[in-house]
Amino acid sequence: MKKVLGISLIVLIGLVYSCGNNSDNPKSKVELISSIKEMEDSLNQMQVNVNQNTQIPGVAHQELINRLLTYYHNFPEDQKSAEYLDKVHMKYSGLNMHAKAVKYADTLLEKYPKYVNRAMVLESQGFSYDAFITPRNPEKVRYYYELLLKENPKMDKEKFDGLQERLKHLEMTFDEYCEYQMNAISIQ
Repeated sequence: MKKVLGISLIVLIGLVYSCGNNSDNPKSKVELISSIKEMEDSLNQMQVNVNQNTQIPGVAHQELINRLLTYYHNFPEDQKSAEYLDKVHMKYSGLNMHAKAVKYADTLLEKYPKYVNRAMVLESQGFSYDAFITPRNPEKVRYYYELLLKENPKMDKEKFDGLQERLKHLEMTFDEYCEYQMNAISIQ
């Protein structure tokens, strides 16, 4: 418990320092990348030192998100901005803030159509709309999964077949579909 409080105090001091240290001049790419790496390292260190029943304060995750977005807003043409938007998308997903996650994933897909992990982002979007976003929007699920299939014709056959099967049963919620799949397996 003392470790968690100590680490939280260090993060909060860092946040106060960084907020009070803002100037009108945006930081350089190198400085921003360094501050992002520093925050990622801090979060990783916290995860190592935190027991399973304790959560890392949300403010620490939000600080990383803020740093990633600062880079994106200051250097939108830089390819690293795509990677950082992906990290924002994943961080919000991990925090169960799926509406924000899909928003940033959509921005990533729109602004960086050649992003190296585009297939993973499309799959994440389809799954988020299938399982987490309410009210559920089957047309969004269809859109992302069909786009994933269209853009990745050489994907793993098992994944391809699984997506095709899911598209055939979009009238079912994600939970209903999982139950349907479990029943199909138990019958075999």
